[in-house]
Amino acid sequence: MHKRVSSFRSLFSLKHIAVFLLLLIMISVSILIGYFIGFNQAQEETQRQQEQTQLLMEQIKEIAKGETPSSALDVSKTNEQNREIIHLKKELKEILSHKEISAHHEYAPKNKKATPPPGQTRVSRPVTQGNAKLVIIMDDVSYAHDVKAIRSVGLPLVMSFLPPSSRHGESALLAQGMSGYMVHLPLEAVDFSDEEQVTLRTTDSKETIIAQIQKIKKLYPDVRYINNHTGSKFTADEEAMDRLISTMRENGLIFVDSRTTAQSKAKAIDTKYGMRYLGRDVFLDHRDGVANIKKQIREAVEIAKRNGTAIAIGHPRPDTIEALKQSKDILGEVELVRIDKI
Repeated sequence: MHKRVSSFRSLFSLKHIAVFLLLLIMISVSILIGYFIGFNQAQEETQRQQEQTQLLMEQIKEIAKGETPSSALDVSKTNEQNREIIHLKKELKEILSHKEISAHHEYAPKNKKATPPPGQTRVSRPVTQGNAKLVIIMDDVSYAHDVKAIRSVGLPLVMSFLPPSSRHGESALLAQGMSGYMVHLPLEAVDFSDEEQVTLRTTDSKETIIAQIQKIKKLYPDVRYINNHTGSKFTADEEAMDRLISTMRENGLIFVDSRTTAQSKAKAIDTKYGMRYLGRDVFLDHRDGVANIKKQIREAVEIAKRNGTAIAIGHPRPDTIEALKQSKDILGEVELVRIDKI
């Protein structure tokens, strides 16, 4: 009799947890949708959140469906359900904490309508044989659903992972087993209110920079290329960039300039050390909307065809993912490659 009562209480507790999770999901969906402006954008976000919500709801219902309180609900089954609920709560926390990424933060302007800094100055070198090469870097990869979204495109996109923080503690684990990934290194911006917890500053010593770069190499043992997250202040500081690029050079790493400011000193420092400069040509999703992003994809393709190579940067946002899926015919005009292939 005691075992039956204990099993019933366990099931009753699981059902309460399931109801609580369902309520949280409904609230989170409402909050996320409320941040979107425009009917079309809201529709796209609603669909994405509905898919995530539906998956979690189905999993929760499967766990909490009405089983009879009997000896069939043994200790091992209860433990398995508890583990699954912990996993689902973690997934839910990830959805609630993950902010929609806006490309505006890449250069953090005070004027949100300002256009991003221009891409690198290029000398036109039309392709004479073979295909033009285009690298598409997907910045700010922090969560499992970022990786899933990028992979859903079905194209060889380059993932650039933010170093782990309390907001995204498993970002380094996501890169394990991958090849050709990058690290998205947070650098100080002129004006940015949502700074990453570990951000290198212009005042940081060479020793501080060395410690951070060595930590990144330990977390991401296969990394070869690093591009900057924000950094409009840091990359414009010649002495700070000298400390960073010289440290990266000593550790076998190559800096890729996201060009969050037109005053970037990355090229000058690369030249000083006899290194090849690599810089962003196009931001794909500076402006919201699938149509706008498709226009930028076309621009990146044209630059690649005109100069032989090009580097574009985007983010794992719904609009960007959809625009890439719809642009496979355009992207078929060039060869999509990893950063080490240009």
